[in-house]
Amino acid sequence: MLKSKKVVVVDDDEKVIALIEKALIRNGFQVFSALEGQKALELVRKEKPQVLITDILLPGIDGVELCKAVKDDPETSDIKVILITGVYNEASFRLEMNCRADGFIEKPIDIKEFCRLVNEKMNQS
Repeated sequence: MLKSKKVVVVDDDEKVIALIEKALIRNGFQVFSALEGQKALELVRKEKPQVLITDILLPGIDGVELCKAVKDDPETSDIKVILITGVYNEASFRLEMNCRADGFIEKPIDIKEFCRLVNEKMNQS
């Protein structure tokens, strides 16, 4: 039996979530979404996705804290984390390294590149 391709998507903008969900579902992924970090952490622990996609700026637990929480928990540490940012620069790169993220995608999101990156991370899980 094939393993389900689960992804959790977190962004405080419902339009961004809708765009990402549509693209991922079209590519055969099972998608769970949240508008804030604490709900996302609960979803990650419950659903055990292969990939977590999170915006950096979130209410409550931000994307960096969420990434660290996922990577620090032995039950979820193998989940691939992709951070979404409005600006990718040297500071973003340092954030990515410090929280042990597995990838970065810049807004506005190029859906083709985004799906390629998610598939790549899914294959590494």
